[in-house]
Amino acid sequence: MPFTVTQPLGRIPTFAELQSLAGQNGVHIHGDGRAGEFFHPDREQPKVNGNYRFESDGTLCGEFTGNVLGKLAGTFVFQTGNAEVTITAKPFLLPESVLKSKLSEALAGFCAQFAAAK
Repeated sequence: MPFTVTQPLGRIPTFAELQSLAGQNGVHIHGDGRAGEFFHPDREQPKVNGNYRFESDGTLCGEFTGNVLGKLAGTFVFQTGNAEVTITAKPFLLPESVLKSKLSEALAGFCAQFAAAK
């Protein structure tokens, strides 16, 4: 049942860029440039929440859970050249093809913001 969606990623976003992007989308980050947690919109009743960490090689990875017509859960790994999101649990009523399509579209939009450094 788990599936993975990948997109090319030019470079890993900086913590400051992630903070800015999170703020534009109503996501709260509690942490620093090494590790922390995120949630939207409220810590007590989050639509999505999770954690992140920057590995020693710069890779950004973490786990998330959310409620989109039921429980949605997965992991993410962003490294130079590749962004990967793996869905480990999805709502029964949400067709996998629809979820893959929407996730691919959103991940492509995210990755487009982080072209390779010149």
